[in-house]
Amino acid sequence: MSHEAHELRGAEPGRGLLFLLLAAALAAALTSRGRIEERAAIAAVDVEPFARLAGRPAAADAELWERLKAMGVGAAVLREETLADLAARGDVAYFPRAEVGRWRAAGLLPLSSTLRGGTLWARDAQSQTRAAEALAAAGVDASTAPATSGALLRLPPGADLSLLPAGFDPPTVAALSAAGLLPVAASSGPAVAIAGRRMWTRTLPVDASRGEIARAAFGRPLRLIVFRARPELGFEGNLDALRVSVRTLRALNLPEDLPEPSVAPEESSARTRARLALVWIIGLIGPLLAARAGLHASRFLRHPTRAVLPQASPVPQALGGLAAAWACAALAGLAVAGLAPEGWRDGGARAWTLWTWCAPLAVAGATLLAAAAPARRGWAAPVRRRDLAALGAFALAAVLLAAPRATLRASSLWESFDRLSAAAGALWWWPWRWREALVGAPALALAYALIEERDSAAPSERPVLLAVPRAWLLLGLLAPAGLIAAVGGGGEPVGAALAHGAVAQALGALLGAVLAGLRDLLDGWA
Repeated sequence: MSHEAHELRGAEPGRGLLFLLLAAALAAALTSRGRIEERAAIAAVDVEPFARLAGRPAAADAELWERLKAMGVGAAVLREETLADLAARGDVAYFPRAEVGRWRAAGLLPLSSTLRGGTLWARDAQSQTRAAEALAAAGVDASTAPATSGALLRLPPGADLSLLPAGFDPPTVAALSAAGLLPVAASSGPAVAIAGRRMWTRTLPVDASRGEIARAAFGRPLRLIVFRARPELGFEGNLDALRVSVRTLRALNLPEDLPEPSVAPEESSARTRARLALVWIIGLIGPLLAARAGLHASRFLRHPTRAVLPQASPVPQALGGLAAAWACAALAGLAVAGLAPEGWRDGGARAWTLWTWCAPLAVAGATLLAAAAPARRGWAAPVRRRDLAALGAFALAAVLLAAPRATLRASSLWESFDRLSAAAGALWWWPWRWREALVGAPALALAYALIEERDSAAPSERPVLLAVPRAWLLLGLLAPAGLIAAVGGGGEPVGAALAHGAVAQALGALLGAVLAGLRDLLDGWA
């Protein structure tokens, strides 16, 4: 075995320890209830834009809401009114202190008048009750005062009606509920509370593509998709586009009603912490274990392949290694899915996903770097310009891999990527798994092929980056890391995550074959 292969073996964690940890994770997953798959995707519209396009008040347009309900829309997003909106409609009137003082000075108000400065007049008892409840909910102490017509509320000094909430318009809420639509309060945050359940919101244009709708629906277990009207399409044009979008959403066969809250069995805090600790450990060692399993599978296929099809080597070994790595990563992801406690997706799953992407690469990179050169001699060597350039390129690549959207949004390249993402068709999920298909699987396949060549023949003189398998093996960790994060994170269904991972692996294998075929050209260019 070559010196390079020895380095790879020494740089990886102990095989027995890794298999022991994975076996413990699987045992805990099988003995625990795990996370219940509760999924729903509800289509919603924003009330105000559609009512504006219809040209009628939302409270008086029962026909529009019935049409939307018949299309498959399940909820309507309402924005809370303010006291200024009630004043504009004539339900209340506000008398500032300065204005009332001028009226008294001019003799326009008798001395017996109960009107005082800073007073809010309500037209009727219903308006008074609504205003008083809204002020109390906002923490504003408004005392009442009798009036000959209606009722008065005394507001504290400096009150601004445009900043004081007044709740939702009761006739509008009644009209939506009568049509069968679920009134939902608009929120500036990423989630809203509906019937005691937390639903993650996503706003899409009314004519969104199938890929955008599918990614929004499968991106979270409980998703509220709000379709935004486009004024340039007109009223009927928006309804036609909405009908197509809702039909696309319903074709995904996701539940349209909120599931009943599940009653989880009582669990001790120590058990929950142990499960979470094991989940984070699997996120770290899972990709390393999968890459190691693929390496063993590639070596296991070496002798049968050379005996039957020697001219095909190292293609079967590389494909067998990719399949073994995928299977091991899928097993680790399923273990995480079984171990993760309730509320996992709403809590630390996002941070765990980033950990699963980055931590194995950091650990493997540091270990391989330490094994590649003696520490004292390596750090004592002077820093060269190409070292700084390599470090800058590595940092840029790391940022692009971890947060491509935030990195490319400021450039013109993002618009091209966004258009390609919207028109992906059957590969609508590729923005989630592009690291596996374009980077991880090709690099892993090339690493296994290079290791096979190094173990079977004398090494050839090639540039360091293209000839040393550890560089490609390091990038190849993105393939099992992406699969573990997708299956264990609980965003999309487990079956879909596994299927998309298999397709990404196949596409990556094809790209790896092309990369291996062009290796000589790349060597000459480097």
